Amino acid sequence: MESVTTCIVLESKNLKETLYFYEGILGFKPSKERPQIRVTGVWYDIGSTRICFVVNRGLGEHRETVISSVKELLLKTTNIERLKKKLVFYQISFVEEHHGEEVRIIFHDPDGYTLQFTSI
Repeated sequence: MESVTTCIVLESKNLKETLYFYEGILGFKPSKERPQIRVTGVWYDIGSTRICFVVNRGLGEHRETVISSVKELLLKTTNIERLKKKLVFYQISFVEEHHGEEVRIIFHDPDGYTLQFTSI
């Protein structure tokens, strides 16, 4: 396993939906290196990047507006065709872009984050 050099923490509005989407549809596996901290969430290691989805326990309560600087996740895949078939099967809308030999698939997760997968 590569060592983690980048960590991204994102808020999950519904952890059950997030787990289903990332594990059930995209096939991500939870990190075996998840730190033992008292935070409800899930950690995924993709190459040298760790993506952490955490539950905001204050959802629904009055709080300061938090604006995340992360709106889009850029990821790479060796099997873009398989990803496209999964998205079609689960009726997830996506945009496909071609730039020379490179193919990009762009879609949204249940929390509204934009995912952009590029073929490698």
